Amino acid sequence: MLNSAPINSWPLNALAGGAEPVDPIVIDPPQPPESPLVGDGVYPGFPVPPPAAGHSFRWSAVVTLGGVDVTDLLTGSIRVDREEGAAGIAEFGLFYMPGQFVQTDLADRTVTIDYITDDGQSAVQVRLFTGLVAEPRWDAPARVMHITATDNLQHKIEAMPIAQIDSLTQGMWSEDVFEPVEGRSRWDYAQERMSTRAASLDCSALGVPRTYSWYANVSPHYIFGPDTTVYQSINVDLAQLRSVTNRVELEVAYRYPRLHDARQSFAWRHPGTGNQEGISGFCNWRSMSSELPDKSMVISATTSAGLTPVSASWYELPPTMPNPCGNGQPWINNQAGLLLGAGWVGARRWVQSVTETYKLTLATEAGQVEGQQIISRTGTSVDVDHPDSDGWSSSLNPVDEIKSGSAIDAPVNPRYGPPGDRADEPRRVLALGCMLQIASTEIIEAHRKTSVSWSVPTSMALGVDLSHTVEINDQYTHARAKCSHRVDDLNFETGSALTNITISVMRGGGVSDPLLVPDRLGAINNCGGNGLDSPQTMLATQLGGRFTSGEYDDELDGFSGNYDARQDATLETFPRRLAVTAKEISAELNDEKTHELERVYRVGVPNDLLEL
Repeated sequence: MLNSAPINSWPLNALAGGAEPVDPIVIDPPQPPESPLVGDGVYPGFPVPPPAAGHSFRWSAVVTLGGVDVTDLLTGSIRVDREEGAAGIAEFGLFYMPGQFVQTDLADRTVTIDYITDDGQSAVQVRLFTGLVAEPRWDAPARVMHITATDNLQHKIEAMPIAQIDSLTQGMWSEDVFEPVEGRSRWDYAQERMSTRAASLDCSALGVPRTYSWYANVSPHYIFGPDTTVYQSINVDLAQLRSVTNRVELEVAYRYPRLHDARQSFAWRHPGTGNQEGISGFCNWRSMSSELPDKSMVISATTSAGLTPVSASWYELPPTMPNPCGNGQPWINNQAGLLLGAGWVGARRWVQSVTETYKLTLATEAGQVEGQQIISRTGTSVDVDHPDSDGWSSSLNPVDEIKSGSAIDAPVNPRYGPPGDRADEPRRVLALGCMLQIASTEIIEAHRKTSVSWSVPTSMALGVDLSHTVEINDQYTHARAKCSHRVDDLNFETGSALTNITISVMRGGGVSDPLLVPDRLGAINNCGGNGLDSPQTMLATQLGGRFTSGEYDDELDGFSGNYDARQDATLETFPRRLAVTAKEISAELNDEKTHELERVYRVGVPNDLLEL
């Protein structure tokens, strides 16, 4: 019932301003009441009292608890408090007559609070709150059930799947900046995503989670003009220096493995072959034969040098033949694998650590002036642990010495990819981009600490929501910014219904640079050579047993042995061996590689209207 009339007998309109208005809704005071007729005084002969200053509205409230209308039980007052980024809270009391049944199972019961106002011609009903009972308290002497209800924002988010939270919040998120989401609070995860946006997450008056920007519209949704606010209710709370962060310094160390693959090519040919292939070279060697290396010696020498033979071509002694050289002399080969020549490639792999350090600074104009800086510092370290880096040094397969012929290549290990950086570029971009957005949001939030609040009759603020831009121009205060706090106080004892509105004013100025992630500092095309892949090394030959053999050089790479027919028994005998030396790896390619970048991003903050 409202003024002795059934509520449903009046037209109930939708929430004013629920949709985005094209033009601002200007809130004007109602028309003053008409002057009373002469003779309408309280007592005959007394002058008619002047009309009271100001204006008033008829109003009522409808409250349901667990789907049941409990409006008749309301006592004291109703208070609804909704602030951006926080759960909405409602408080009210229900009076029960002695002997009247008192509901005690109230936890988690649904609560709705509607406000109804009437201008004498039609009624408007709007939703102020939708939620659940959080804290019921029974006052036995007064027989009043005090109810505190919440819109259950945190638990609604907690019940959402990750994909739905991502769709709702729209913020950036990196596992390198935050903790892995598995097994953690979904509410914390949503807050992490929101920390990368200049926006808030809360529930509408209908209890539906939503997000909206902190930035004010160019055109406000509502304008409160002269004589619309409660006298002396305007309060301006200016930002304090200690709370206005104007410079954020980030330091991000990004570490990843660089996989090197260096190859050296070797060749050896017995000088007695006359550099000829096939039977011709064999016949030349046979005329003055000597000891020869075999395949196992090639592989052993390469391995001893710290290299893995990954490909080879063999010039082997021919098998037993009746007359290979056409001189009537048969050839009998009782030892397989002896070589007249060979060409092979030895390779080695190693992992080098690369660290890219990004020192990124975000600052407003004041944050770039020494002495005016209010600095916040933070950082993180990211380590890329790629599976290829485990076992990379031993991932090469050697050639099979049993196989004969040329162009013998070892099989490639399918577990590993090609050499190069395992930098995980998308991961780097996401981590740095997330840190930049968090820092920017921190600065923007710090520059909206100035607030302007005022009270108006609730009937004049029906459509104002936290997502709206509101302008006030009354009592020597002119401001326009996004609404950040709304409190409705409906008092049944005094009959007042007032709404306190707070807007958060952004102040700062300046221009902004795009928050672009810097390019990689140590990017290279590949790590297949790095200057270690060199032209083929032709190995020397030392053969003892002849007067022309000379002295044996133990440090000379290549093959050493002896002629089969020694010219003199007193001549030095050379050891039969094959040796190669791997090229040394420089410290530049082996020690940790470091790169560093410093960059400053300008952050501009819009100047919302504020005139006092």
